[in-house]
Amino acid sequence: MNISTLAKILGVSISDLRAKASENKIYGFGTRNTRIPYNAAVEITKLIRPDKSQTLQNDDKVYIPQLISAGDLAEAISRPPGLVVKTLVMNGVMATLNEKIDYDTASLVASELNVEIFPDTLEYDSIDSSSSEMTVEEKQEMGEKVLVNRNPVVTVMGHVDHGKTTLLDTIRSTNVVAGEAGAITQHISSYQIEYNDHKITFIDTPGHEAFTAMRARGSKIADFIILVVSAVEGPKPQTVEVIERAKITKTPVIVAINKIDLPNSDIEKTKADVSAFGLVPEDWGGDTPYIPISAKNNENIDKLLETLLLHAEVAELKGQVDCPAQAVVVESHLDPKLGISTTALVTRDSIKVGDFLQCGELIGKIKRLENSDGKEKGKAIISEPIVLLGLPDVVEVGEIINIFATQKESQIAADSVKFRKSKKRFTNQVKDTKSHDGTINLILKADVYGSLEALKESILKIPQEKVNIVIKDESVGPLTTNDIDFAKTTNSSILAFNATVGNSIVEIIKSNKINIVESTIIYELLQWVEEEILKNTKHEIKITTLGKAEVLALFKSEKSSIQVFGAEVKDGKIIATKPLRLVRGGEEVGRLEIVELQRNKAKTNEVNISQQFGLSVTGKGKIQVGDTIESIDETVVR
Repeated sequence: MNISTLAKILGVSISDLRAKASENKIYGFGTRNTRIPYNAAVEITKLIRPDKSQTLQNDDKVYIPQLISAGDLAEAISRPPGLVVKTLVMNGVMATLNEKIDYDTASLVASELNVEIFPDTLEYDSIDSSSSEMTVEEKQEMGEKVLVNRNPVVTVMGHVDHGKTTLLDTIRSTNVVAGEAGAITQHISSYQIEYNDHKITFIDTPGHEAFTAMRARGSKIADFIILVVSAVEGPKPQTVEVIERAKITKTPVIVAINKIDLPNSDIEKTKADVSAFGLVPEDWGGDTPYIPISAKNNENIDKLLETLLLHAEVAELKGQVDCPAQAVVVESHLDPKLGISTTALVTRDSIKVGDFLQCGELIGKIKRLENSDGKEKGKAIISEPIVLLGLPDVVEVGEIINIFATQKESQIAADSVKFRKSKKRFTNQVKDTKSHDGTINLILKADVYGSLEALKESILKIPQEKVNIVIKDESVGPLTTNDIDFAKTTNSSILAFNATVGNSIVEIIKSNKINIVESTIIYELLQWVEEEILKNTKHEIKITTLGKAEVLALFKSEKSSIQVFGAEVKDGKIIATKPLRLVRGGEEVGRLEIVELQRNKAKTNEVNISQQFGLSVTGKGKIQVGDTIESIDETVVR
C-alpha cells in the first residue's frame, strides 16, 4: 500500500514510520519504496495502532518506481542482491547494488527471477488531496511528484501549402519561409515566444507525407495542436490525418482557418467541411475554437494566441520538477562546424551544461546549450526548447533524452536499452489489417497476467470512433501452434508482450502469413495499434490528375534525401504546390513532394505542356529516366 497513506492512518511522519520499521526489523520500508507490502503494513500497524489494523486494504503486489537501484529491487522482490546483480550482468547491464536501472529493465530481471512486478503509478498520477498537504521534502523523500505550473507546448500541423510555416513566421516576426527550399518546411524545429507576459513553445512540423512519422511524434509531445486549414481549399488528406491522430492522442485542437485575405476564400464552408470530421466549433455548441486568420497579413493572429492562452489557463498545465530530468528530441543533424546538434524540448525538471545524458544506446555530456534564438545559456527549464551539443551521433526524432549525475549512471541506462533490444525479436507484418467492416481483430499474449491486463486495458482505452477493436483471445505463456491456428481462422493479428516465441513457431508464423508484433515494451505495441487504427480510418480520397511529364535526365544532388532531374510536360501542367505520383510501366511506384520547380534556371510556380523544366523533390521512390511523373490534386470524400 501507499506509505504516505499508512503514515496518515497511524498519525506519524514517513521518517518515523521507516525508523520504527527498521527498529523492529520489518521488511519493505526501504528509503526508496513508495509502496510497502500489505503484510508489513499490518505488522507495523499492530505495533503502533492496533485499532487501525482492520481498516487496511490488501493490495499485496510488488510496485516498482521508474528508476530503482539494484539493491532496492532485490529487497522489493525478496531475492538475494547478488542474484539480481548477477542477472543484470549476464544480460549485459553492468550495475552495482547502488546504481539505478529503469522500470523496463527491472521488469525483465524480475521476470527471469519468476517475480511479477507492477509500475508504481504514484510516480505518474496527479497528487491527490491527501498527499497535497505534504511538504516538498516529504514528497521528495517518498518519491511523490512535485508539480509546478509550466508553459504550453503547441505543434502546428496541416496540409501542404496551407500556411503553417508562414503562420509561425508571422508569430515570431522572422523570415523562416524565405530560407526554406521551395517554401516547404524541410525540418522540424522548436521555438519559444513571449506574448502578453506568457511564454509559448511552438513545434514547427513538416507538412508533406514524407514526414508522417515525425508529425505523429510531434502531436504526442504537445499540449495543443493548431490545425491550419486553407479557407480556399478546405480540408485535405493531411488535414484529416491530423484530426484522427489528435483523437487518438487526445490532444485538443484549435483550428486556424488561413488565407481569408484571398478573394475566393469561404470561411463558413471551410468550417462546415472541417467540422464534418468531428471538430465541432464552439459557436455551434462544440469544444473546438475556429479562428479565421491571414498569416500573410498578420490578421487575427492576436486572437489566435489569446485563444490559445485561455485554453492553456483552463487546462492548468503542470510539469514535474525535483526529479531526474528528461527531454524529447525534436530534430537532430550533423552541423559542419559544431558537430552533432540536437534540438530538444525539456519535458521534466531542468537540464544544464555539464549534465551526463543518455539517448537510446548513446551516452554523452552536455557541452553547450542554446535557446531558440541561438543565444548560449547554462540551463534550460521544463517546456523550454533548446539546442544541445553533446551526443556522439544523430538520433531519431521523438527519442527520449535522460539526464544523470554521473557517466556511470548514463552508461547503465544505455546498457539497459541494449538489454531490452536483445529481448525484442521481430515484427512480422505480412498483410494489411484493414477490413471492410472497420474491425481489427487481436490476440494478446503476455508473460504474466498482470502484464496481460495492463496491455488489454491500455488498448481498450484508445479511441475507436470509426474502428472496432475486438480481442479474440488473451492468454499468458509461450506462443503455441493453437494461437497461430486461431489467428489464421479469425484473421487476427498477434500482440506478444514479453512472451516466448520459439524458433519453430517463428517459421510457422511466416509460412502461415500471420501478423505478429512482439515487444518487451507495452507502448511499442500500443503505437502499432494506433497506426493500424489510422490506416483503417482513412477517408476516401478523390485524386485528379492535373498534368503528366516524362523524366529526361537525372542530376547529382548535394543532399541524399533530395532527387534532382529534368523533364518535359506531355499533358496538362505541373504545379509546384501539388504532390507528384511517380509512375513506371503504368503502375505507381512512389509519391513525391516538390522542393523546387525551375524553368530556364528561374524558379516558377507551374510549367505547361511541351515545356522542359528542372525539378528537385523528396519522398519515396527512386526516379529513373523514362519515368512518368503526374501532378495530382487530392480531395477528401466523406
